[in-house]
Amino acid sequence: MSASRLNQEVRFQGVGVHSGEICEVTVAPGQPGTGCWMERDGQRWRCLADAVVEVERCTVLGNSQTSVSTVEHLFAALAAFSIYDCEIRVSGAEIPILDGSALPFVQGLAPFLENAPAPQPLVLKQPLWVGNEQSQVLALPSPVCRYHYSLYYPQTPIGYQEASYEPLSESFEQKLAPARTFALEREVEWLRAQGLARGGSLDNALVVLADGFSSPLRLEQEMARHKCLDLVGDLYLLGRPLLAQVFAVKAGHRWHVELARKLLRELAENAG
Repeated sequence: MSASRLNQEVRFQGVGVHSGEICEVTVAPGQPGTGCWMERDGQRWRCLADAVVEVERCTVLGNSQTSVSTVEHLFAALAAFSIYDCEIRVSGAEIPILDGSALPFVQGLAPFLENAPAPQPLVLKQPLWVGNEQSQVLALPSPVCRYHYSLYYPQTPIGYQEASYEPLSESFEQKLAPARTFALEREVEWLRAQGLARGGSLDNALVVLADGFSSPLRLEQEMARHKCLDLVGDLYLLGRPLLAQVFAVKAGHRWHVELARKLLRELAENAG
């Protein structure tokens, strides 16, 4: 997909999946070369990995005064259009979950785009990885960008799944955007006990039951595709496209964000 820029403001409104409150986000054009900025309650920060303050079940950006949760689906849509200069204004605690996927953001932004020069990519020069024995994310130098996600949920209908996405040759709207966030049925009560998923419903999430799913799947390997979508959204926090192959195995927001931080540190060190 070619690089784009917004030609007017676009608003989205809906429930926050964790807070259960109605939230609104406005995405507005930014000045070329200024990057992506987010604002809530008079506080403002650059949308980079160093602004992440929490990674439990979603990616949260902010500072000591305020924060915004569940940014990853909107960021995945912005990354797909290669929009890296914009202003994001948020009313409420979260980016609205909408239908649990990135598709409403893609469809909402698409009518208000125009062509723009492609941003300079971050070119990976050496292998980098983060993780532990259970989950990892590995980035390798490559002449093309490619994301690959593998997950494994034994003794569930998910089982083993994998998904891949190449931004320059594949449609994000078709390949990843429709894939919905999901949770195991046995996790739902625990999430709510932790103060999470208060706005979750069968309208905005796929629940994995003991013998199937709460609604028909939109895509084959939908769970792996959604995790790949999250990876794309979290790596938007690099502030520009990445030229590398990224392999994630049973990872999540914690390791996605840690890889972004490590990549930015690597870039700063090489620049120095």
